[in-house]
Amino acid sequence: MGSRKLRFSATRFAAQRTKAGLSAANYAKLLGVSPLSVYKWESGQTRPRQAQLEAIASLRNLGKREVAARLAQVEAAGAGK
Repeated sequence: MGSRKLRFSATRFAAQRTKAGLSAANYAKLLGVSPLSVYKWESGQTRPRQAQLEAIASLRNLGKREVAARLAQVEAAGAGK
């Protein structure tokens, strides 16, 4: 399975997070990165790596309810550690 070339736009990334109704900290949890990474990506200071781009792409077409459900799963898994 070949990896596809994913494009990244800081403004679209920020819009995607806002559309999902999530804070940068919660979006970071969902992506498995630090909140600082999310802030830097949104401001255009840095760019996500390929694995992170794939995680971002997997959230792209989800609605608010689906995103909230995934976040609940991530938080429940984190609380079980």
